[in-house]
Amino acid sequence: MSGSAPANKPILRRELLARRRARPAAERRASGETLALHALSQLALSRGPRIACYLAMAEEPDTLPLIEALRGRGVEVIVPVSEPATRMLDWVLVDDEPTTFGAHGIAEPAGARLGPGALATCTTAFVPALAVDHAGHRLGRGAGYYDRALEHYPGLTCAIVFADELVPALPHEPHDVTVNVALTPAGIFRPEA
Repeated sequence: MSGSAPANKPILRRELLARRRARPAAERRASGETLALHALSQLALSRGPRIACYLAMAEEPDTLPLIEALRGRGVEVIVPVSEPATRMLDWVLVDDEPTTFGAHGIAEPAGARLGPGALATCTTAFVPALAVDHAGHRLGRGAGYYDRALEHYPGLTCAIVFADELVPALPHEPHDVTVNVALTPAGIFRPEA
């Protein structure tokens, strides 16, 4: 999983998604508690009046324990809502209301939209990734929503992946936004500067 050729990205995405789908559901669920414990042990990741996260898809590491733990500490948590027409992320405050499924089949709260600029009000942004390399390059699903959202984000960015998805190198392009930290069930990784 090395190199910088963008053409390798689609193949790598398929391989990583296949590995995730093969991962036992119990392991995916258990990962959430461990991720929350690691994140909450680091003040830099868990402080602030507002933090951005996301509602994990079935094959992703579970983010609900992290979201609930942050909310239990009095932190506001916002999660993204995809806007396919603009290919931008809007944001919604997590509350106790039920979620619906959005345009890409991703769970979304039904609350009021806060606008794309709401991300700038967060101290930390926990973001999804299929893999992260040692330089902080994040491989997403390919639609570019997060790269656009994070392009001018001033806060700390933390990708959430399984431990075996932390790799030496990934293909990347100049517009790909790197992350400051990778959070895995095995612990926290800070990419090389």
